[in-house]
This record gives sequence, structure tokens and C-alpha cells, in this order.
Amino acid sequence: MNKLILLIGLTVLWVSCHTNREKQIKIIPKPLKVVDISSAFVLNKNTNIVFNTDNEELLNCSVYFQKELSKIAGSIIPMAEAINYENQIIIEHKPELKSDAYNLEITNNNISIYSSSYGGVVYALQSLKQLIATNNEENTTRITIPGLLIEDEPAFVWRGFMLDVVRHMQTVDQLKQVLDYMVELKLNVFHMHLSDDQGFRMEIESYPKLNEIGSWRVDYNTTDENVNSYWGRPEQKKGDKATYGGYYTKSELKELIAYAHERNIQILPEIDVPGHSRAIIASYPELSCSKNKTYVATGWSRLNNTLCPSNEATYQMMSSVIKEVAELFPMEYIHIGGDECYRHYWEKHDQCNDFMKSNSLKDTRELQSYFIHKMEELVRANGKKMMGWDEVLDGGLAPNTTVMSWRGEKGGIKAAQMNHDVVMCPFKYHYLDFKQGQSSYEPNLGYGQSLLSDVYAYSVIPNELSKEQGKYIIGTQANLWTESVSDWGKLTYMAFPRLFAAAENAWTQQRNKNWDDFVDRLIPHMELMDKKGIRHAKSVFNPWVHHKGNGKRIEVWFTSEISDPVIRYTLDGSEPNMQSPMYTDTIEINKTATLKAAIFDKDKRMGDVLNQVFQIHQAAGAEVRLIEGETNNNLQSLTDLSYGEFLQSGDTSWVAFHGDCLIEVKLPEPKNINTITLRSLRHTLHGLYAIARFEVFADINGEYIKIGDTGDIAENYTQGRNIKTNSLACQAKNIQNIRIKIYKVDPIPETHAGAGKVSHMKIDELQIF
Repeated sequence: MNKLILLIGLTVLWVSCHTNREKQIKIIPKPLKVVDISSAFVLNKNTNIVFNTDNEELLNCSVYFQKELSKIAGSIIPMAEAINYENQIIIEHKPELKSDAYNLEITNNNISIYSSSYGGVVYALQSLKQLIATNNEENTTRITIPGLLIEDEPAFVWRGFMLDVVRHMQTVDQLKQVLDYMVELKLNVFHMHLSDDQGFRMEIESYPKLNEIGSWRVDYNTTDENVNSYWGRPEQKKGDKATYGGYYTKSELKELIAYAHERNIQILPEIDVPGHSRAIIASYPELSCSKNKTYVATGWSRLNNTLCPSNEATYQMMSSVIKEVAELFPMEYIHIGGDECYRHYWEKHDQCNDFMKSNSLKDTRELQSYFIHKMEELVRANGKKMMGWDEVLDGGLAPNTTVMSWRGEKGGIKAAQMNHDVVMCPFKYHYLDFKQGQSSYEPNLGYGQSLLSDVYAYSVIPNELSKEQGKYIIGTQANLWTESVSDWGKLTYMAFPRLFAAAENAWTQQRNKNWDDFVDRLIPHMELMDKKGIRHAKSVFNPWVHHKGNGKRIEVWFTSEISDPVIRYTLDGSEPNMQSPMYTDTIEINKTATLKAAIFDKDKRMGDVLNQVFQIHQAAGAEVRLIEGETNNNLQSLTDLSYGEFLQSGDTSWVAFHGDCLIEVKLPEPKNINTITLRSLRHTLHGLYAIARFEVFADINGEYIKIGDTGDIAENYTQGRNIKTNSLACQAKNIQNIRIKIYKVDPIPETHAGAGKVSHMKIDELQIF
């Protein structure tokens, strides 16, 4: 009672997100309510911990709680049995609080934590740890925690993070680190994508070939961040050795499950069927429609990767696999994938067609639904609930199924309207393998774009749902697929800081979210990652560089994700600093310049230095006409000084050619020529290849004479997704008219994903020096 009177007597201030004081309380995700009180708790050698409760659930947290706080203090903080309100951290049971909710009171004398659940104590601890980390220097002997009253609870019960351990398998220790990152952000579901075309990652005793064969593939991985070739790797051939991969033993997974449980995290296992099953089929070819021998995929593939739904042996295997998964993982859900099922093999399979007729199935969509329904029965028979990607809606949703809506919100909306639970994770907002900044300045790892501001802007419950229907949206999660994420540094770069935003979407009420406030709270967390050596993206603090040429000069301007940025730049190639010009209006470039730009806050650079060379070349503004070939684009884009960006939506700088072409360039006046450079855009999965070769002809005394030929450019016959720059030395004097013959890749090589299809080209600025 005395303590209560003391707290009531304190002068308190309910802090809005715009006041200076709350901006010093940099907790992510943002708590429900924060009261600032004029006090501070000092954590020192006299501090002890008291679990003042006989609630068994809360007492179970004592070991983890003590261990984590002692790490920060640098020595073991002792446990005490009695309360004396002198430099104590007191944990008490408050049954009226919701699960995972907590109240946190920090005064001069003690810290009090109130919760009704194990999770609530864990999350109060995370808020304490963040307050300590952002208010104290490293290795300090005096740890001060600002005085606060916090009332906090999660907006959603499902706060997830999915990691693809198939395409690149992380070690158990690395996965433990992932779990540590998750609990710090109050995430509580770790979704492990355990099987796909490229590998099977869980030990299965009843079908040992899943590990002996299905867990291994030929190593065609690329680690170069400038080459994105996952969607075009060579297939394994007879005689090749499969050396890349592995699987988690059951003992390793049990260890991981226990580690997660200590952090109030459940692990959701996913076995992806009936599509994405090439690793399974490589192990047991009889489970495919063709029954042909195949290999574990080295990269993207739809070849022979779909289980046969008319084969009883398929369900026998899945029954055994689901049983082993259910026995190992305590979570109530099992995820069966169900996405991107390539049904072509079913359509051509006599047995599947007979099966559809005998079971009154109209088409292969209904056949897929039949398979999903059978999976739901198997999952339910093992005492679990089934979960699947939103394709499980196709052909009719199986009962008791929870839907993960990834292709957008439509699947989640439909499922919620059918009274099915939904986890929202639409790719635009919650796919962390997408690029998170201006594409040309990002590592070439992603294949789409999802900025930090995009992630944060997401509102989990769609407006299309009624209040009652909205209750079926049980939460959200961020997904990180690892096709191009070949090592730990790439993983953390793609995850952070977007995982902070996804976590706030899952925990914080939509009405309490504020972008500028979030960015302000994020800054010290990114600084802490810098100090710890954790690689992370600083894209949100990078300026976006835009330009437009008119054939004579280039206009450059900047935008930014953050509000009112201070952008400083140079044009001479030097590093920008506080003495560099501050951007206020469009910059005009009329001679070749190396632009460098960065965002600053006071005297500190916030992000990276962006570097762009803007060439004013001899063909600038030159007249261009098409002699041979076909295009629907304006050929003047080839000499207007507008340089195409890498896969940027709506970029009109690229000129598309559907086949080989011959173009003529008329320079404004005769010039001496030394080099000609062409830039081409490559996205081979969609048939877009870099140029295969080009020849240059100069008008010499009225006759076009060949002055240069690249020959076949071998590197441009490879697959990938990037911009290729090719230069050709072709010296000639006093030349005004030039013709350039450009050849496309033809045919697409047999080993490529688009073999048998027709390639095309996109070219931007044609530079003559």
C-alpha cells in the first residue's frame, strides 16, 4: 500500500509519440502505454531478483530471467526470497492481465513486473534489456534504467518469422541466434520451411532416403552479390556429386525446440507438398506421375517436382512423415505448404485422369483440393491443426485449416469470411527477401521490392472485413526465403531492420503506430547492431537518386523514405561530409561527373554513400534510327543521357528489341571514336538476356566499314538478373555516322530455364567515347 501511495504521489506525464521524452524511450515494438516518471533505477552489485509469487508458470521463467539479466550486469544477479523494496527486481502474478501482457514499473528503489503468464515476464525482460542497451554505454559499471510505468500487451497472438532453411541451411547455433533476435522483438512463432525442391532438412526415420538422397544437391551456389543466378542454375547430371546441404537430426531439433520454448517461441514445421516436392521425388521417384529418376534441384525448377495424388503410396509416405513431425514438434499446427503446385504432370497422366473421373473431380484444381483434404485428415489424426499457404483455398478449403495469405490479401480475406483463422503475410509487405532500397544501389539479392516504409505501413486487418470477421486474423509474420541468401551476413542484411517493422505490426495496435516515431526509435538499435558487427541494411537512410537527361544535360534530384532528410552531395568523386553542399533543388550536370550523396543528421552520416557516374558522352543527343529489327520504343532513349535503372518499375529508359537489330547513329558533328559501350538488362527467367554480340560500322567516304566486333560475349550467355555493360575498342577518326549491329542470345541454351523459348533484349544508353 505504501508503494502504491508513493507511485500515485509521483508527478507523471502520459507521453505522446511526439514529445522529446518518449523519444528517449526507444522500445521496439512500441508499448501500448508509457508513463514517464522522474526517477531512475541503478542496476549494481546490490541488486537482487524476487519472484514474489507461487504461480508455477511465472516461476518457470526465473532461470531464464536471471541468466539474461546477469549477462548484462556482467555478474550473476542473485535471487532473493523476500521483498524489501531496496534495489530489487520484483516479479508478481497479476491474473487479470491477458496472456503475454505485462506491466512494468521502474522507480528509484525497485523494478516491478506484473504478468499473468510466462510470456509476459519474458517480454517485460525484453523491454528492460532495450532500455538498458539504449541508455547506457557498453561495459559501463553503472547501469541506469529510466523511470517509467509501462502497460503493454500484444495486438495479435501470432507474431511470426519464417526462415527458409532449405535453399541454404543454417547451423543450429545460427538458428538459436535467430531465436534470440525474435524474442528481443517479442515475436513468438518461428516457422521453419523444412522441405522444398532443393532439399529435405528434417530427419525422417521411416523414409531414410529423404535424408540420404533428398537432403543433398550439387553445389552450384553463387555467393557474388552482383550476380543473381538462382533462377538459372545448371541441373545435376549423371556422375555429379551432391555435396551441398544436410539435415537437422531429431536431437538437434529437440534442442532447438527447448531453446525456443525458454524464449516463449513455438516452432512451426513446414513440409511443402504436393508441389515443391522434387527432393522427395528424387528420393522416391515412384511417388511422381512419371516415376522417372530425377535429382534434387540445384536452383529454381518446376521439373518433376509434384507428387502424384492418385498414388496411394504418396499418402502412405505422408502419413508416416506427418506422424514423425507431429511427435517431435509440440506446436498445435503443422504447415503443409500447398503453394505453387505445377499440375501439368497430372493433366498428362492417365492414372490421374481416371482417378478424377472415379472421384467426380472436375479438374486438376479439384484434384489438388482432394490432396489437401487428405493432408488435413492426416494432420488431424495426429492431434494437430493444418496450416497452408493461400493456394489451399483453390478448389475448396479443407475444414479446420488455417490459411497463410502470401499472394496478397485476397486469400486471407476469403478465408476469414469463411470463418477460418488467417495469418497475413502478403509478399509486398512481409517478404524480406525483396530488395529494401533503390534497386541499382542494393546488393543483387532480391527479386522484388519491399521497403522498410512499405513493411511498416501494412495494416494487418483488411478494411474489407467486418469487425467480427476481423477476429479471424490471428496475426502476421515476416518471411525470408533464402534463394540468394547464401551466408549469415546476407541473412541479417535482408532481415534487418525490416524485422523491427514487422514485429511492430504484430505487437503494436495500429492506432499507436507512427512512421516518424518508429524511425526515431530505430536509430539506436541500428547503432547497437553496428557495434555488435551485425550486418544490416541502412537503405532507409539512403537518398534515392533520380535523373532525367535531355540529350544535352542531366537533371538530378533526390527523394527519401524518411521525413525532411538533410542530403549532402559532391560532384567530384570526393566523400560527402558536413561541409559538402546541401541538396535543396534539382542539380544540373552538363559534363561527366561522379555524384556521391548521403543523408546526415547533425554531424553524423546516417546511411551509405551512394555513388553514380553520369557520363556526358559524344553521342549525347545524337539522332538514332532503326535500319533493321523491331521495337515499340523511342530510339532517342538510347542517346538522351537517361540511364536505365535495374528492374525499376516504369523505367522508360530501356529500349526493347524483339530480335537482332541494326541501328544508325548520326553524331551532331564528326568525332574521333575510341570506344563504344552498350548497357543491357538481364532477367533470364523471363527470357530477357544481355546482348550476345555487337558489331560497329563507320561511314568512311560513303561506305560503312566494320571497325569493331565483340564476337560472342560468353558471359552474356549465362543466366541471372543484373545489368551487363559491354565495351568495344573501335578506333576511327572524323566519323559522324555509325551503324551498330546487335545480336540477341539465340537460341536460349538447352540447360537454361527458358530453353525452347524466344529471347529478347533491352538496351539503354549507347555511349560513344
